[in-house]
Amino acid sequence: MLKYNLFLFIFLNHFFLSAQITTESVDGELIKSKQLFLANNVKHTQTSTNDYINIYQKYISGIRGQQCPMYPSCSNFGLKTFSEKSFAEAFVLTSDRLLRCGHEPNKYDLTIRPNGFKFIDYPAYQNAPIELYYTKNTYSFSYSDKNRDDSTLLFIKKLLNNHYYREALLEIMRVEYNYPAFNIELFTNKIICYKALGEYENALFDYETKCPLQYKNYSELAFQIALIQFKLKNFDQALQKNQTALDLCNDEYCKSKILLLKGVLYANKYEWEKSMQTYETLSVLEPYKKLADINLKLAESGTRIKFKNPRFASLISIIPGAGYAYAGHKQTAISAFLVNGLLAYATYTSLKNKNYGMGLLTGVFNLSFYIGNIYGASKSAKRYNEQKRKSIIDKLEFNSNL
Repeated sequence: MLKYNLFLFIFLNHFFLSAQITTESVDGELIKSKQLFLANNVKHTQTSTNDYINIYQKYISGIRGQQCPMYPSCSNFGLKTFSEKSFAEAFVLTSDRLLRCGHEPNKYDLTIRPNGFKFIDYPAYQNAPIELYYTKNTYSFSYSDKNRDDSTLLFIKKLLNNHYYREALLEIMRVEYNYPAFNIELFTNKIICYKALGEYENALFDYETKCPLQYKNYSELAFQIALIQFKLKNFDQALQKNQTALDLCNDEYCKSKILLLKGVLYANKYEWEKSMQTYETLSVLEPYKKLADINLKLAESGTRIKFKNPRFASLISIIPGAGYAYAGHKQTAISAFLVNGLLAYATYTSLKNKNYGMGLLTGVFNLSFYIGNIYGASKSAKRYNEQKRKSIIDKLEFNSNL
């Protein structure tokens, strides 16, 4: 409730600021301050809006007894949208967020913050940074070719296999400095260290600038680069490198991990049929037949997803909350119905009692939540579709140990 009160106060401030009409001189021309405000003083409104939200965060948020479960929090979401969008658009976006706050947690991805797990919900006009998404711990292991290793390379591999990735990387750099001759096995393990540490850009930079041309299509190295492109969600580039690795591979173990990655990459592109074909190819390798059959069924289920229609969700949101309910956001649907109903009733009683000022304010406030309900229903339908796909992809990635 405190969040809704703050939101109303922000609107009142904006309303009165923009309603004051005086004259000022701009470039020698007399214009009304309302026009000046709308045309040239957007930063002033953003600053005052941010000030009120900051006051809420500093003095009010802490006494509520609970933290916002979303990331960014509702107040930070408001700060972001009011700073980056027009007042009206930010008002609608924040209305939708307030209706959804804390509801249907299974519809959102997780992020781990210093104060615990939060549900990622960035404004719809912007994608959340990749590094925010919580992923399970993955472990990398060294690569070995068929040549006998000296003691230095054995030590590096031991560090890597015991997950001392930073120490292994430093040791690799020391060896490269003392022995500048290029070693493909050492370089491949360097790329693996970068991948394990999440330093994907460093890995790609070294691959492009320090790897001799004749080694760029080395099977294991190409596979590791494909994995890095996959982590960066560059699926087309990952598929190209992965195919290169597959063309050069000559043993079952090597082929199996490349095919597993290939199936996941096609799934991420929602090309379910190609993903299924990949797992059918993998099933020919007898040791991996069972895993291939499991992933094949998962990929096949992707072709049977029953999607929600965002336009239909918006249309039925003429009845507040109906679109959210259709998209699977049932708790949000109840919030939308109650908030819009109460505001509509407040507007009606104010006008009936000839309290036109309050009626106008609650009416505009109601309009914002009503439009937010229509807009949010469409986005919720898209979120539902995305989560259905993501559920399958996450299982494929888990089975493939990626």
